Amino acid sequence: MQSNYLKAALSVSRRSLLTGAIAVGVAQLLTGCQASPDQRLVVKFLRDAVPAPMLGEFRRFLDERVSLDFLAEPQLADLFQGLVRSHQIQDNSRDDSGWLPWRRSPQIPHLSLLGHSWLPKAIENQLIQPLEAESWSNWTSLPETPINWRELPRRGDRLWGAPYRWGTTVIVYRKDKFAQLGWTPQDWSDLWREELRGRLALLDSPREVIGLTLKKLGYSYNHDRPQDVPELLNELQALQKQVLFYSSTAIQQPLLRGDVWVAIGSSRDMLAIPQYGQQVEAVVPQSGAALWADYWVRPADVTAHELSDRWIDFCWQPRIAEQLSLLGFATSPQVLATPREDLPESLRRNGVLLPDGDRLQRSEFIELALGEASLSQYRQIWRQLRRGT
Repeated sequence: MQSNYLKAALSVSRRSLLTGAIAVGVAQLLTGCQASPDQRLVVKFLRDAVPAPMLGEFRRFLDERVSLDFLAEPQLADLFQGLVRSHQIQDNSRDDSGWLPWRRSPQIPHLSLLGHSWLPKAIENQLIQPLEAESWSNWTSLPETPINWRELPRRGDRLWGAPYRWGTTVIVYRKDKFAQLGWTPQDWSDLWREELRGRLALLDSPREVIGLTLKKLGYSYNHDRPQDVPELLNELQALQKQVLFYSSTAIQQPLLRGDVWVAIGSSRDMLAIPQYGQQVEAVVPQSGAALWADYWVRPADVTAHELSDRWIDFCWQPRIAEQLSLLGFATSPQVLATPREDLPESLRRNGVLLPDGDRLQRSEFIELALGEASLSQYRQIWRQLRRGT
């Protein structure tokens, strides 16, 4: 029986369908050949997550005639919904003989990109299958500190994702406005400064907002009893007075118009702003930020084949990892295995793509499985804050 979550996820936007259709058409024009199943690789990814030069490098790396269908989606939620649809197609297409005719469809990917926060839902609903690390020669070179990339996507003895890229929540700000103030944000505590009253945009996320306030107070994003932190609510109410609006999707234009001077957002979204480095700048807070990561996952019941494993392993080649990090608005985990002094200067000097060791060490993934009692406390605090009581 499907969960209510799966049923809800089947509501697909027209924009998502259109984006997918356009991507399919472009991919078919680029490949232009009828390849056998073993010579075709179908991958779904987040728009801008795979720089075009990487695909050209991969084709040259293969040194053989293959069909590469890379299909872009606008949101991570769309990629999860794609896994849900694939799962339904699998169930509906399976006949008594066990033959799965949908496997011929280019719409069903061999691999899909999936966000860290979506991984537990995909596992729980049996949308993906475990991966075999033995297929990858570069797997053992992934670093274990400050982030243990080989353990992060494991659940028990099963590996559910291949780490592709990562980033943090950042503070992004208008350079001209802060030049007038004579200082720039460096830590979460700066958001409470009087000069920013009514000039702040926050993510519409209880765990992010309550979490950054906990970090300001010296606690973890994943504190399991937030109601026991006596000063938390007062700090949140003081922060609320700074906020012009909450949004997880509509930060860029108000920031560029100057409606807000400072905002909180994902590093990948902020680095992708065309005016980044000119009008706006970002910083990873000194006391640590929320981490995010994207993985390559394999949809349930899709037969593993060599091309998909070669793509995963290719992404971890040191030179390719640097290329991804410089062109893709996010950092490859492989970069953390390279001594900082050996990295290109443009990457080495980028404090958003590559935060210094202390900031990264203090950063953490938001743990979604805290337990219902803890999550209930976060929800209650959020409701109380947003009601203004």
